[in-house]
Amino acid sequence: MGDRPPQDAGPIAAGPIAAGQIAAGQIDTGQIDAGLGIVVNGAARVVAPGATVADLVSWSCTSPDGIAVARNREVVPRSEWPSTTLSARDVVEIVTAAAGG
Repeated sequence: MGDRPPQDAGPIAAGPIAAGQIAAGQIDTGQIDAGLGIVVNGAARVVAPGATVADLVSWSCTSPDGIAVARNREVVPRSEWPSTTLSARDVVEIVTAAAGG
């Protein structure tokens, strides 16, 4: 999942805070560029209020094929990505299925 420069990020941008600080609730995320501080695959990010799992996946992945998302340790069904709004201090894991043998 490559990083994009903040000017290209749309509703998602790299945050200037440590992921552990967000997860521990030590940061008032409402003061960070009017965005919401979250953790994505262990990295701090700031998302615009109203950003959804679908927004995050479209920003993070070239294609949603073979992608699974967990938000706060619970799998988010693909059908719910567009309606699942991200919240401050969410911890999101985006994983890619890999076939092999």
